[in-house]
Amino acid sequence: MSAARAALRHLPFALLLLVGLCPVLLYLWHQQDPESAVRLAHGIHRLLQQTLLATGLVLLGLLLLFPPARAGLRLCFAHLHRQFTTDRGPLLQALGELRHFASPQRHFEVGRLALAAGDLPLAAQHLDAAAAQTPDVAAVHYQYGRLLLRLGQPAAARGAFATAERLDPGHAFGDALLQHGRALWLLGQESAATAVFLSHRQRHGGSAQSLYWLGQALRRTGDAAAAHDAFAAAATAPGPRTAEADWYRAWARLQLHRPRATPPRSTP
Repeated sequence: MSAARAALRHLPFALLLLVGLCPVLLYLWHQQDPESAVRLAHGIHRLLQQTLLATGLVLLGLLLLFPPARAGLRLCFAHLHRQFTTDRGPLLQALGELRHFASPQRHFEVGRLALAAGDLPLAAQHLDAAAAQTPDVAAVHYQYGRLLLRLGQPAAARGAFATAERLDPGHAFGDALLQHGRALWLLGQESAATAVFLSHRQRHGGSAQSLYWLGQALRRTGDAAAAHDAFAAAATAPGPRTAEADWYRAWARLQLHRPRATPPRSTP
């Protein structure tokens, strides 16, 4: 995970800490200079009102005028809901079983469940062990690749996904191949990524996500007409109306209206 992303994750907690300290700091100031403390409190109150009003107007404008903003807001709520409602019971049970008898399969199960729960350090510990002990199991390499992408290591993830696809062509309903292409894209290897995305489309069809990534890669390699077709297909891609799928559909529609715009390199 990059330093910027880690900082963003901790920003809400820092803001909450600052808000919690404000009354204490104002009380201490009031003991030294009551009048200036009152003026400061009134100033902070006015600043908060103006900030909240401006933030609300900006958010309203984005939600009305920028379709990906609505999709992004829905995606954020979906991620938060998944984070707070994920049942850790199976993970705790798997950890208990692992303590009684360690095996590659149990390391894999703990790592898979930890990854689903967002516990990346725990997932890394056990998927590392599973990958070292079972080098010929496609599912292990696939989950390990997913972990490496989330850790911001696309070079290592590329190898893991390539191995999963080699051991079991079409693994995870084609997602191993798709994520292999994504890792290549993140490494700046647009031509290789385009070839993988095209292979994925030919073999597995297309989803809003895969078609949008294909459009990104085609545009980066200079094939604007093919990129436009891929974005059009992504914008109307069939499938469930999940928050993630709608996020990619919204970005694809935006790219259709901005054919010369550079697509975002980082998406969920």
